[in-house]
Amino acid sequence: MDVETRRIVERCFREKRREMILVLARKFGAHRLDDIDNAIQGAMEKALSLWPQKGTPPNPVAWFIVVAQNLMLDMVRKDALVSAKVPDVSAALYPEKSEEPLWAGPLEDDVLKMMVVCAHPELKPRETAVIILRLICNLGVEEISKGLLTTTAAVKKQLTRAKQKIRDLAISFDLPPPDQLDVRLERILQCIYLLYNEGYSAYVGDNLIRRELCVEAERLVELLLKSSLEDKGRIWALSALLSFQSSRIEARTCSNGRLVRLADQDRSRWNQEKIASGLVALGRSMGSTQRSRYHLEAAIAACHATAQSYADTDWSRIREFYEDLAALFPSPVVDLNRSVAILMTDGPDPAIELLSALDDAGKLHGMYLLPALLGDFHRRAGRADQAAVYYRRALGLSQTEPVQHFLLGQMEVCMLG
Repeated sequence: MDVETRRIVERCFREKRREMILVLARKFGAHRLDDIDNAIQGAMEKALSLWPQKGTPPNPVAWFIVVAQNLMLDMVRKDALVSAKVPDVSAALYPEKSEEPLWAGPLEDDVLKMMVVCAHPELKPRETAVIILRLICNLGVEEISKGLLTTTAAVKKQLTRAKQKIRDLAISFDLPPPDQLDVRLERILQCIYLLYNEGYSAYVGDNLIRRELCVEAERLVELLLKSSLEDKGRIWALSALLSFQSSRIEARTCSNGRLVRLADQDRSRWNQEKIASGLVALGRSMGSTQRSRYHLEAAIAACHATAQSYADTDWSRIREFYEDLAALFPSPVVDLNRSVAILMTDGPDPAIELLSALDDAGKLHGMYLLPALLGDFHRRAGRADQAAVYYRRALGLSQTEPVQHFLLGQMEVCMLG
């Protein structure tokens, strides 16, 4: 296999797959997402086979779409009832000349429209999250499994079930009733947040931060804010949270890409415009009668963003917010983050007790942050040998080079100290 050809094919597939899915979905229907995904995969296989002999086409994306739509037509022709309804697909390469709104409604962005389709109430919440993150946000199966705290096998099964349900239900692009749109909105916000988190702290790869994912998540939230949806309290809260998080991105790594902990970050590098935008958005979110997890998480992020230093952070208030969050929206990740606030207010041992309970329950199995925090807490308690054991365990679970380098440094500190 020509290495350069494979690189081009994989880059095109990675960066333009969603665009191809949207083009083909407009022509063949959202209910054929499974066939569309298979057709694009088939086009990739053909590219890997033909391009080394015939050369890379001038417009690889157009080539992919032509081949994928031909594969789709072969599939559709096997079903005479569907074949009779298939429109002319010759204009698929030029959507700017032929594109019609998928449905009239408050959302004007194709990505959001497809998210609404995939957030159909007949799909379970986890199935919705998996299909949106895989097909629309283009995250890998392993990335999704880490973000959803599950296994890759479970993700694959849920993806298969979701695509089958969309096909069986013949889900269309029609705008759902307002009450159903509200239910779907909650799922969409969850997916956008998961997308942002993968960009903010990537689970795999050479870089800690994948900025393109963060930017896309913020873009989708901005489009939701510009829509005509009535209750935008949750959207404003998520917007505030992402603004506060994004304000710290430049300070999270040093010049060589190494991880910099919150306590050690140069706060002069924090983006004050982002912080100001976050505060405005947080204020606007309070106009809604409906409170969400994003309201509480944004409030926590605001405490960090407005503190002059790590030592000046209002940890007592942060702990109160986390206690509310744990009571209203309990999850292992909330408890993981809550343990840091407990550490800062009550010391390492109560925080270790909380994390040890999570560890014993296997709630965050495979997540490096749990043993990494246990290592940090034991180090603070003066138990360097035990800390090193947890750091070593975290190292075995981490898959990004900056995190691995950081954990190796912590292990070295434990062995020297």
